Amino acid sequence: MDDSFRNQCIDKIALKITDEKISTDEPSSKTLEYLQKFAITLGVDISNTEEVVNEAFLYIAIKNAKDIDPLTKGDEFGAGFS
Repeated sequence: MDDSFRNQCIDKIALKITDEKISTDEPSSKTLEYLQKFAITLGVDISNTEEVVNEAFLYIAIKNAKDIDPLTKGDEFGAGFS
């Protein structure tokens, strides 16, 4: 999957999460499955759906963070980078 397509999908999934007011704190397995099925409708290969959905949640967390540098405070996002 090329970066442009991946970014478009992440943006659409993030928009769906926001529009449907899906909680970004510890989403249930049912919610994750729902979003993974949505990702498939966007054309995401089934083997990449979990990763793309997780990136959408990370994107929302970073987008909503105020004055936080994700490179130095990455552990706050659960991203695993520091």
